[in-house]
Amino acid sequence: MNKYAMIHKLEGHNNDVVSCEFSPDGALLATASYDTRVIVWDPYTATVLLDLGHLFPPPSPIFAGGANDRWVRSVSFSHDGLHIASIADDKKVRFWRIDCSCPVEVAHLSNGLCCAFSTDGRVLAAGTRDGSIFFWDTPRNVSSLQHLCRMSIRRLMSTNQVKKLPIPVKILEYLTYQIF
Repeated sequence: MNKYAMIHKLEGHNNDVVSCEFSPDGALLATASYDTRVIVWDPYTATVLLDLGHLFPPPSPIFAGGANDRWVRSVSFSHDGLHIASIADDKKVRFWRIDCSCPVEVAHLSNGLCCAFSTDGRVLAAGTRDGSIFFWDTPRNVSSLQHLCRMSIRRLMSTNQVKKLPIPVKILEYLTYQIF
């Protein structure tokens, strides 16, 4: 292929999608939207695996774009593929685990616009509307052997290819992020 071609379209947000990032193994896609949510997708099957809300209870679709001060501006995957950071207009940075729909930590940040993990995953940097950049130390975790194997396999195989492997169902579910 010598040109870019659209493969497919993901639908599920109720307002503008303003940030997206693939997991390090390419098996997941996190998207941030003004509908107050971060959605973690399997981009190969267009399946929603996790819906991370920044407003409780979540707004109905008709109100998802209103002035609710919860617009999500940015999302970033950590290098280990186990953590996600998001920045919203509610003056908070949220740190999530991909196996939990509640933030594991919340930090204050006024006027946040974007965020990115360092390549070693030890630091999260966040840029703001006033030209400042803030840094947070992140927890140091040793990934399980199970997770490292999943990351290695998913770097090489799409969800559809993994589903064709002659392996037990529980391992298949784990490799396709159906169970974390």
